[in-house]
Amino acid sequence: MPLKILIGICLLRASPQDLPASRAWMLGALVAYAAAGVLGVLDVLTFENAILVAAVDTLLLVAVTHLVLQWRRRENRLTQTLTALAGCGALLSLLAWGAAGLAREAFQPEWVWAAFLVWYTLVFGHIWRHALSITLAAGVAASLFYLIFSIGVTGLFMNPVPATN
Repeated sequence: MPLKILIGICLLRASPQDLPASRAWMLGALVAYAAAGVLGVLDVLTFENAILVAAVDTLLLVAVTHLVLQWRRRENRLTQTLTALAGCGALLSLLAWGAAGLAREAFQPEWVWAAFLVWYTLVFGHIWRHALSITLAAGVAASLFYLIFSIGVTGLFMNPVPATN
């Protein structure tokens, strides 16, 4: 079952090649990634702007993954790599969103998000390692590069909701 495999990938116990090479699962993971992206920013963005940012982020994930795999001549890994990146990204985003809400009284939400950001970077590095046949350190570096690039691009589309007192 792909959900069990995605959890295994998030725990660094499975790899993208353990997922089925299914376009349907890939599309489902991409929809879940976009939906989790919307949910994660609704407290600071309007619904319309949250959809725009999530759509840009999802398209960026697809484009960068496709280009990098093509550059490394690993195009045959696209379906499983995108399923892993989007599926794990959605799972971790939802977990972070839930944990930040539950821990709101004990911790600042930023601390919870920071911990999940480290986990997210490690999981994406683990996926990139397998997809590109590189070391984990190089995968984490690629993950950090992608994260910075993604934040930079999606930040151009963010229009925060003014705070109300």
